[in-house]
Amino acid sequence: MTSTDADARTSGTIDRALNVLREATAARAKVQTRGVALALWVLRGRCPDEWLLSFWEAAGSDHEIGRSQGMHAAYNGIVRQLRSGRTRMGTASD
Repeated sequence: MTSTDADARTSGTIDRALNVLREATAARAKVQTRGVALALWVLRGRCPDEWLLSFWEAAGSDHEIGRSQGMHAAYNGIVRQLRSGRTRMGTASD
């Protein structure tokens, strides 16, 4: 396997994790599921843990509007971090 194959596999895994989180934000019910937990686990090290924890906590909220707002805010933060290339240890330039 070449490094290009590994990069493509990693990128595909991240894309699938983001798809799981995107689908979770569209759900009306609580979504603290194994699938969401696994998607968040995949993203560890690629964005700050605070965003991942915020998503997980919002996913289990009893308040439908708050749950939706919290998950959307956390999802947007996760995507922004991934696009900027930051890791949970700081920026890529550190």
